[in-house]
Amino acid sequence: MNIIETKAIGKLILNEHTPQREERREHYVIPYYQRGYRWDNHHVKALLEDIHNFILAKENKYCLQPIVVVPGVDKNQNQIWEVIDGQQRLITMHLIFKILGKPKYVLNFEKRNKSTEFLNTINPENYSDTNPDFYYLSEAYKEIKKWFDEKTRNDIGYIDLFNSKLTNDVEVIWYQIEELSTNIDKTNITLIEGKKIDIFNRLNIGKIPLSDAELVRALLLSKIKIGVSDREAILRQSELSNEWHMIEMELRNPSFWYFLNNSDIQKNSSAIEFIFKLIADGTDKKYSTYLWIEKKIRSEDQSTEKENTLAFWTKTKDYFSKLKYWYQDIILYHQIGFLLAIAEDPVKKLKEIIKNSDCTKSEFRKHVLTSVKESLAHIDSDELSYDNNKNKNLNIVLLLHNIISTYTDKKIQKNKFPFNLYKETQQNGGWSIEHIHAQASEEMKNENAIKKWLSDTYESIKEITFIEKIEAETNDYGERTETEKVINVRPIIKEVYELKNQDKIKIEEFNILKTRIIELFESDSVHELDNLALLSKKDNSSLNNAIFPVKRNRILKLEQEGRYIPQTTRNIFLKTYSHSDLQPFYWSAKDKMKYFEDIKNKLEPFLEVKDKKETDATK
Repeated sequence: MNIIETKAIGKLILNEHTPQREERREHYVIPYYQRGYRWDNHHVKALLEDIHNFILAKENKYCLQPIVVVPGVDKNQNQIWEVIDGQQRLITMHLIFKILGKPKYVLNFEKRNKSTEFLNTINPENYSDTNPDFYYLSEAYKEIKKWFDEKTRNDIGYIDLFNSKLTNDVEVIWYQIEELSTNIDKTNITLIEGKKIDIFNRLNIGKIPLSDAELVRALLLSKIKIGVSDREAILRQSELSNEWHMIEMELRNPSFWYFLNNSDIQKNSSAIEFIFKLIADGTDKKYSTYLWIEKKIRSEDQSTEKENTLAFWTKTKDYFSKLKYWYQDIILYHQIGFLLAIAEDPVKKLKEIIKNSDCTKSEFRKHVLTSVKESLAHIDSDELSYDNNKNKNLNIVLLLHNIISTYTDKKIQKNKFPFNLYKETQQNGGWSIEHIHAQASEEMKNENAIKKWLSDTYESIKEITFIEKIEAETNDYGERTETEKVINVRPIIKEVYELKNQDKIKIEEFNILKTRIIELFESDSVHELDNLALLSKKDNSSLNNAIFPVKRNRILKLEQEGRYIPQTTRNIFLKTYSHSDLQPFYWSAKDKMKYFEDIKNKLEPFLEVKDKKETDATK
């Protein structure tokens, strides 16, 4: 079975298993199918600076990326290592040790003897660019020498310090692929070579590195077989692999994934790695999750390592089961999903939720509900407006209203808010606040845009004869009265028709007519909550400052085209909040009142929303 562990760089040079040779050092072979050494100066310098910064930080350990090897034997039957991945780092460190004059491992290029010889004899007197290997080795040697010349100009002891830290405290993830060892079966040498090349291609073609999840999987499979027969080992590894696959596949369900995550599932080579990050108390550095897990499992005693492995895998399954239960519970799904959707750091927030879930189910439900209330505690609903949208509070309130409206829709049983569609939209341009009634807009001057505005507007209002509109007036004593008026809109529709059919449209004439139309189909307080809805930025930009009936037609068309329209935004333009108002082309005062009441009623368990009429009365 494959072996995976962390090794100090010094152990790559000499260890207790190094064979007895004329010069007792570990031997590595760069196989013929690899292109050779190709690191540029900035790669070389980056490695040196990373190690230097580690020394200055006075940390205990520093880990490099994985070295993937297959064990083999030389002509004297001594063990050697065929390097499948990691040759650039191994060759660079070989050059470092050479320049420092310190012990180093042996490196050979398979079927490229001249490159091997040049690597072993390179010095400032024989730099060469006669082939790619020579050129890149020469450039790397120059860069390393120049770097150490600068570091040792005023510090003669720096070389010994650097070598000591590099060999003892810098580690590498050692990934030893045992099943491809040429010692296994000489008759299958062609098959084995093919598998090696496949692994090399996967790791290098397209720059696909080993992920934390792949390393963890290899670690678990290598430790779970300790102390059992070969048959029992196969059964245990098969069971773990099947459980792993089941978790991976379920997590990759977009509905499940985006309930928990804000990141794009397509950019994650492994979904189960997300659970490992929740368990691990690591950093965001590469392979930090694997290193944390490896440290937790590692022990001098093999039986303890096995116990630690089983305990970790049990914890992984427990985490998955907990997340799946929350996903399937209609209330927890929406409340936890909301908390994660608005969190600045969703992983940190989910860790906090998991930490607080070690209690009874009823206590946990109370905790989640309290967390939702706390996330809204800073919001004053009376102050919510487009002009005062601090910390995107409007977005938060409108999102929660959509979530609650979705799962409380009695027309559909077990309806779930589509966090996958919401977050995919968030990644693809984001969300914005749409004015249901148009806000004041600048004059339009582009002739093509004017013609389109007239055409869209006419098509949306051409069947209308009358609209009922409440108009408010305030007398000299400050007393406000509201009057319901029936307005004949046929004359202005005729003006739109005539203007749109003119060969040459006068811009000034158009903008005057446009203002009249917007005022006719518009209501007061366009920036307040009862005139605002959630819509993707891309769709919002296409609506621009069109009047309500135009927006309604476009919203319905976008939905027919498969675009995600949030539930409450859809309800607004379908006029579902005021069933008695049959005007589909006007967002009336009654519509606004009913819409605000719906927000108030649905958010009441989470957010104190004052009655709209009371608020108006105090103005």
